[in-house]
Amino acid sequence: MGNFISYVISMYGVNATTAISFVIIGCLSPLIYVFNRRRPKPEDKQKPKLLHTRSFIIREIHSGIPALHGLVEDDYKQARLNPSTLDNADKLLKEHLQQEYPNLIILQQNAAKLEMSAKEDDAVKILREALEKTNAKEKSHEAYEIEMLLVEMLIYKGGKSDLEEALKCECLKDESLKDARRPLYKAIINKMLEKKNETEKFWHEFIAVRDPAFGRTDDEIPYEMFEYHADRLLHEICCKFEHHVGQLRNAIQESRCFFRSSPLDPIQNSLFSYPSSYGEHKYVVSTTRSTCSSPVFFSDYWDVVKEIKDYRKNSRAHSGALWYMQGNAESFGGNLSTLTRFSYFDHQNDSTEVPCGFLKKFPISDSDRIAMEKCDSVVVVSAIFNDHDKIRQPKGLGSNTLEDVCFFMFVDDVTFRGLEHHGLISIKSREYKIGVWRIVKVAKEDLYQNPAMNGVIPKYLVHRLFSNSQFSLWIDAKLQLMVDPLLLIHSLVISKNVDMAISKHPYYVHTMEEAMATARWKKWWDVNALKVQMETYCENGLQPWSPSKQPYASDVPDSALILRRHALGSNLFSCLIFNELEAFNPRDQLPFAFVRDHMKPNLKLNMFEVEVFEQVAVEYRHNLKSSDGTTMKKVSSSGRTKRAHPDLLYVNGSCCSKCQKYLSMMWGESSND
Repeated sequence: MGNFISYVISMYGVNATTAISFVIIGCLSPLIYVFNRRRPKPEDKQKPKLLHTRSFIIREIHSGIPALHGLVEDDYKQARLNPSTLDNADKLLKEHLQQEYPNLIILQQNAAKLEMSAKEDDAVKILREALEKTNAKEKSHEAYEIEMLLVEMLIYKGGKSDLEEALKCECLKDESLKDARRPLYKAIINKMLEKKNETEKFWHEFIAVRDPAFGRTDDEIPYEMFEYHADRLLHEICCKFEHHVGQLRNAIQESRCFFRSSPLDPIQNSLFSYPSSYGEHKYVVSTTRSTCSSPVFFSDYWDVVKEIKDYRKNSRAHSGALWYMQGNAESFGGNLSTLTRFSYFDHQNDSTEVPCGFLKKFPISDSDRIAMEKCDSVVVVSAIFNDHDKIRQPKGLGSNTLEDVCFFMFVDDVTFRGLEHHGLISIKSREYKIGVWRIVKVAKEDLYQNPAMNGVIPKYLVHRLFSNSQFSLWIDAKLQLMVDPLLLIHSLVISKNVDMAISKHPYYVHTMEEAMATARWKKWWDVNALKVQMETYCENGLQPWSPSKQPYASDVPDSALILRRHALGSNLFSCLIFNELEAFNPRDQLPFAFVRDHMKPNLKLNMFEVEVFEQVAVEYRHNLKSSDGTTMKKVSSSGRTKRAHPDLLYVNGSCCSKCQKYLSMMWGESSND
């Protein structure tokens, strides 16, 4: 304590009693110099000019003591005229923190420079490390000031978890010093968290603490002015976050669907160099949506990494308490009858063995099987069969992601030959890798004739293929992932406390709409089988979507991207839907609502907005030609479309079919009585 006071006295030439007050005032003054100068007089209703930096706004909120008022103003002016003045702020901040008695004002300067250059993540990381070291040395006063700076940087980040972390900081709990920053920061945080009563309480406490401390009692700042500036601060934070998304997406249209999607230390180097002949970036599908009604909030990248690691350490067996049917069958899934399949929907007895594929051996190499078993946290899975798509590398990965996330791409012989044709792999190798993707060759002869059905196995039985993984992200090979998978899983699954997250369909809400589109656009060759499938579901209780089904937002997903927590709900759903796909066809949107609505226990599901899906991934058209240049051939059992007989509404020319009630309700001609 004595050394610290001596240090302050030597720095500022004041007595010991004044020293501590001066330190507090000195740290406050960079925060508070602008407000009285810039806020309008009572008769002037013109709003203050918007300054495009969050630290400037907090300083306006705090209002103006003249001491050191030019400090941040000069820095900000210089930064606007010469952005290079912000260079090396992180290095300078580290250097000053390493001093025995760091200059608190210079620390404030460098932290503000990091905020101005949108590097508050760096500031938070540096300050956390410094705080830990200072606490270990029991230097309580320096620790207090460093933690106050940390609180300010967490406010600039603006995420819910950041704000909650700030509120937990010891410096905001310490009432021994009448430090006006404590109630001010708590007022700002509660305002951003939309807690009105708490906001007003701490604002009035700030006024009570601040005025005597600064010798001013006759110039109280109106609460309405505080709200105005706090809203500006929140606006600037949102704008900063949207800017990060724009950087991450490069040429992709800026999104309002994300807040903070760029990891702290993104991987900068290219993940893989493709030959020009491969054309992995040809034929991108454009999107028209630029706004979002339900934005996604991402937590700090390193917080997410830590939380998922802790989840892995602390979780018990995560197989979902499911026992799987064993044995041998003619097909991979057993070709179960309708009554048999439906009998497993009600899973009240935990000891019941559920049919879930693997009644024949999944034909992959032993080395691939071992690698899959070692993946014990998060796995990203995709598949290309019949050379239908290109392999594309994900973007926006954080520096730690490849240590915690496995990427597996399943391919068949046709696709494998195409990769070899372009020189992407060598058949002499025992293991294959293209960028982040480990390539797993699947022998088609032991599975299904239809390549799309073989792709369903890794898509829906991922929890069985990767039995030690706790989370998975399925991505169709027509998509290129643009956001770090850890951030996506944390935001869309963990934070929502759901079993699974999937996008709503961009056009359809009712299952029958998807069925009709499937027939109309010849997405499945056997139209009569589609009719039989829908009538089976109608007869067994399929209902069109209505608000009574909420919180399920739709009956039709876009299943090109699926995020799962490997637990009972998602595992059971995946098994049940796989059985339906084997029974009818690989069009997984058709049984989706029927399985979801009839399974027990209920599936906890997050159906996020289409706009979010379009910002998470870039979509490309499927291959029109195979790797050897020949036109792609569609695979069907008969080579021609099989028409339905009769239609869904009439049987033998008279009303009514098994789906008549469903269609009448969907068209609004009757209610569900």
